[in-house]
Amino acid sequence: MQLPNDFFDNPARDAAELNQRLTAHINSYNNTPLASCSGLSPNQMADALYRPLSAAAPVRLQSPLSDAVLDQVPFFRQVEELLRLVQREKIIKLTATGALPRKFVQELYEHGLMRSKYVDEGFIKLNREFDSPFIETVHYLAHVAKLVKKPLGKLSLTKKGESLLVAGQRPELFRLVLEVFTGRLHWGSFDSFGSGKSEVGQLGWSFCVYLLARFGQQPRPFSFYVDKYVLAFPNFLEEQPPTNYWTPATFVDHLFSSRVLYCFGKWFGLVEIENDSLEVGDGPATVSASPVLSQLFIVSPGGKG
Repeated sequence: MQLPNDFFDNPARDAAELNQRLTAHINSYNNTPLASCSGLSPNQMADALYRPLSAAAPVRLQSPLSDAVLDQVPFFRQVEELLRLVQREKIIKLTATGALPRKFVQELYEHGLMRSKYVDEGFIKLNREFDSPFIETVHYLAHVAKLVKKPLGKLSLTKKGESLLVAGQRPELFRLVLEVFTGRLHWGSFDSFGSGKSEVGQLGWSFCVYLLARFGQQPRPFSFYVDKYVLAFPNFLEEQPPTNYWTPATFVDHLFSSRVLYCFGKWFGLVEIENDSLEVGDGPATVSASPVLSQLFIVSPGGKG
């Protein structure tokens, strides 16, 4: 920032002018698209990280959300089916471990909202809630969101759960499910890489939605999104020291793929995965954004950076 030769002749005036110029410089930087953030500015990234879905955020919910769109979100639909099941039964006695009994797990699975090839092909018998991470997570979220309660091991709906099953409340229920899933469930429970404390993927989840919206019109390798994410959050490469099995980069790659693409992306219907085998680790080739993503979210275009 170039200052005039006589800048310090009038200290009061000069201090005010310097403050004005510094403020303008900071504002300019904070609103400048950054290549490291795939075209989002520092202000937009701050909103994405700390105020997701707010009016100023780069990713916001569409309004209104139609039933036709919400019907295409598997995780949300499974939450609804669980709540309806509890509403129908009034009280469900849970197992000694606090899980749903087998017959109810099987009933929820038969809605076909998220199939497992290992279950469908008989490699795993669906005897326990644990056998379906999808249903297990739905049940856990319902508790965290205070949609259900389980005094003395007996599952029933809360008043909030009852009220959000009323016709016309689906958008409110969806927003609650999304906010709890992204903000209060730890995504480390979605993978088996010994990474319970890492926030890879969950930190900046709306930035991941932005990336899919901006670049997902054509199929791209998983690594494309991992690289964009690591460029914005390079500190994640320092979390995990190299081992005989992982480099820091491959570790982040596995966490991102498991959490963002397979769990969040697929469970909320946001992605289409080519040669999708339905399970983590089977190596489908590419990922693209599904039409549902743009029907659920308004996404700012971002600059060139």
